[in-house]
Amino acid sequence: MSEISDAIEQDLRSLDEILKELNKEAAKHKAERDRYHQQADVLAEKRDKLQEKAKRLSSEARGLKAQRDDYNLTASEMRQKRDEWNDKARTMRERGGLGDISGAKQMADTYHQKMVKANGSGQLIHEKMHQLFEDADKLRAEAQVCHEQYLDCKKAADAEHEKFIQVVKRINNVKDNLPD
Repeated sequence: MSEISDAIEQDLRSLDEILKELNKEAAKHKAERDRYHQQADVLAEKRDKLQEKAKRLSSEARGLKAQRDDYNLTASEMRQKRDEWNDKARTMRERGGLGDISGAKQMADTYHQKMVKANGSGQLIHEKMHQLFEDADKLRAEAQVCHEQYLDCKKAADAEHEKFIQVVKRINNVKDNLPD
């Protein structure tokens, strides 16, 4: 009878060791799953911040676009007035110098200076606007990389969770087969 009792005790110790190993494996998969979830949370937060910053830059660029368009309109109006005064000066010369040619040239020059200034201001704003759009695009690309890494972490976490579930099922199966 002692041999049977020793064998049962040995089997119970073996089962206990199996359960300890399975519990250790389950804990490892759970820890890995949780680590992947934590990484995914960090990546999601970084992605969201990058997207928000890109949105702000794009919005700022759109605001500058309106300013640039205003400068371009002003430059066009000044060009038109300059051309009108140049036409007046040319007409005066063609009529044998009747009228204030010098005054007309001076007016044309004044409008030319205003046109040049408006063009320059518009160009500076255009360059800043263009840079903001480029920066926003770079941020969106960076956010996309974070999103792809986020999806990879989620997938890895799901895989670890599935392994964890399988180990828990094995633990329950071993426990269900223990004698009462």
